[in-house]
Amino acid sequence: MASRPSPRWTTSAKLLVALTVTALAAALVIRFQGVLQLLIIAGILTFLMVPIIRLFHRHAHLSWRLSTHLVYFFLLLVILTVSTAAGLALIQQAQALFMTVQAFLVSLPDLLQAASQQVIALGPWRIDLSQFDLATMAEEALTSLRPLLGQASGLLTSVAAGAFGYLGRGVFVLAASYFLALDQPRLHAAWERLALPGYEDDMARLRRALDSIWSAFLRGQVILAFVVGLIVWISLTILGVRYAGALGLLAGLLEFMPILGPIAAGSVTTVVALLQGTNGWGLTPAGFALLVVAVFTLIQQLENNLLVPRILGDSLNMRPVIVLVAAIIGASLAGILGLLLSAPATATLWLLGRYAFRKMFDLSPWEPPIDSLSHAHGSRRWTWPWRRRKPEAA
Repeated sequence: MASRPSPRWTTSAKLLVALTVTALAAALVIRFQGVLQLLIIAGILTFLMVPIIRLFHRHAHLSWRLSTHLVYFFLLLVILTVSTAAGLALIQQAQALFMTVQAFLVSLPDLLQAASQQVIALGPWRIDLSQFDLATMAEEALTSLRPLLGQASGLLTSVAAGAFGYLGRGVFVLAASYFLALDQPRLHAAWERLALPGYEDDMARLRRALDSIWSAFLRGQVILAFVVGLIVWISLTILGVRYAGALGLLAGLLEFMPILGPIAAGSVTTVVALLQGTNGWGLTPAGFALLVVAVFTLIQQLENNLLVPRILGDSLNMRPVIVLVAAIIGASLAGILGLLLSAPATATLWLLGRYAFRKMFDLSPWEPPIDSLSHAHGSRRWTWPWRRRKPEAA
């Protein structure tokens, strides 16, 4: 007996299934929000590692699996080296602080004995410290400090527990990224095949636009952060600003923060220069701080006119107010991760929302081209903090 064909779902049944799946997906996202954030970080790390793996795969003629093994082995080696060096530096600083406190407590009775013989003159008034029992007062102060020392011990325990928690999250992110990288060819093929019947061309154009947005942000921002951090480090070293390496690292990391990142990096560097006191240029602290501001402005102009057009291009073209509001909303929803990904996420929502809007009103989604996310003639575009492009001629 021939089997009867499966009946087609009605529109109501399709709508019910779609709503049910959406509700379940939303519930899972809310319930496992922490795990989802770690998976997003793992996906970003995979996105950054794939070009390096592809380089080994194509030019060294290695298999994709072996290339992935090599790249993640070197990544793990770098992470272990950097974390070990940072941990040793932290331990040395903690030991130095402990020895300083211990030496102070040991010498405290002698200091009090010497202080009790002093007479302090304040204008017409003279204060004889011998009339105060400083030893008893010190003992009472130490007795009061003992509970605080116990709380400090508990704080150190909490910090250690938090460090182990971050270590566990880091291991999870690294492992998830490794397995995603192993399956990247299959995942990429599935992404390329993703299409609705009759919408193959629309889906292909949307995929190209999404790839352009996220590739420009993730890979371009990493390259830009490295270049800007290096330039800031070299410039501050030439100027003689203290902590030039740390400030360069800070400037590079803050490149990922929309609008406020470069401003924060410049402000912190200016404050360091102002409080530095002496400098090799014979300037006053205020004059030296102004020199640092001028150098930072020059670096930003170099970034705006040379680095950004070559590295990021025009994939993220949004008005500054939209980016600022998106950054605030992203930070409130997902913390630091939401803040860092607010720009490409907003560009993605704009892309999909504009496509859906034009389709709802039976308009062509490609006129004007949706791939470029271009605005009206004469409008100013936003690519990234302090990076202004001249308006295009009509």
